[in-house]
Amino acid sequence: MRDTESRELADRLDQEADDLEQRSEELEHRTKEVAKAWAQKRADPKVPGAPPEDDDEGDDDDGWDDPDEEDDEDEDEDEDY
Repeated sequence: MRDTESRELADRLDQEADDLEQRSEELEHRTKEVAKAWAQKRADPKVPGAPPEDDDEGDDDDGWDDPDEEDDEDEDEDEDY
């Protein structure tokens, strides 16, 4: 690889790194905005589907089933068949 090609590659990679850093900062800013909006919605009891934060304390049920987590209800159902 010639010296000029090396410099051009380094310049392109530097530009790409700068672009990725800028996009990362924009994403971080947007994430904070969304979190703030969600907190405001949760504080308003009139907003459907936005339970107050107190409802989530100690409850790690995010609506998704953990395949590694044992579920006694499923075991009981299997025994009925």
